[in-house]
Amino acid sequence: MSKRILITGGSGFIGSHLTARWLAEGHEIVILSRRPDAVARRWEGRVTAVSELAELEGRFDWLINLAGEGIADQRWSESRKEVLRDSRVALTERLGRWAQSTDQQFEVVLSGSAIGYYGGFPGAQPALTESSSAGKDFAANLCIDWENAAALLAERAERLVYLRTGVVLGARQGMLARMWLPFRLGLGGPIGSGQQVISWIHIEDYCRAVDFILKSSLTGPINMTAPEPVANARFSRQLAGAMSRPACLPMPAFVTTLVFGELSELLLKGQNVIPKVLSDEGFSWVYSDSREALEAVVRVW
Repeated sequence: MSKRILITGGSGFIGSHLTARWLAEGHEIVILSRRPDAVARRWEGRVTAVSELAELEGRFDWLINLAGEGIADQRWSESRKEVLRDSRVALTERLGRWAQSTDQQFEVVLSGSAIGYYGGFPGAQPALTESSSAGKDFAANLCIDWENAAALLAERAERLVYLRTGVVLGARQGMLARMWLPFRLGLGGPIGSGQQVISWIHIEDYCRAVDFILKSSLTGPINMTAPEPVANARFSRQLAGAMSRPACLPMPAFVTTLVFGELSELLLKGQNVIPKVLSDEGFSWVYSDSREALEAVVRVW
């Protein structure tokens, strides 16, 4: 049955893949964007794009809240941290007020979060599941506040799900887009000790997992990762191997800190996250092995 879907962040990496998938299935898509004209052109008029919540009309079946400035796009100055908070927490709070004022009753709300919720660890650490406690660094507090803001939507939805997203692998977008050139030039390598764990998921599996969640009765936090996290050093070797390049130029921790400042926490620390909820519910990954996932991305790049 066709659904009327409101997406924030619908022009981003994940949102654009979901939009394409749902348009092909015949759903009606409305995207909240700062650049509605560009969104409308991209989708050749097949979606409705608005820039303000006040422009929205009627009821929606699903709310997919994925908006948020890229957390690793710039150094974390105090002003940049405010931008990150406003694009996640403040927007989600505004969505809650809009849903209340327009008496929305969603079948389901999927609201963005990230595995940064658990905090960062410099090396090997115990597996983290949806029931693990929150961290205490900036990224963790940002995710905590983001999820708390989304909780305001609970009374407006039959189900509220928090998508705790890991590193999403896809061609020409996301983390790999920033890694592509140095690795293509043979200048890639592990960061810091290389022991920090990357919890990742292929974009195809991410979209499949979203559809799986929508068809389920699941609520609460869900780790959106593959079942086999990988150490940074191994990930670097696998990416270089998929590109037929060496991976022999590591970036020492002190250089990473000098270049990226506080943002280096995202690069020097990791999370060993296990998608327990999805696994327990019987979700099946196409890409559970990072080497196969990276090879698949490189093939279509």
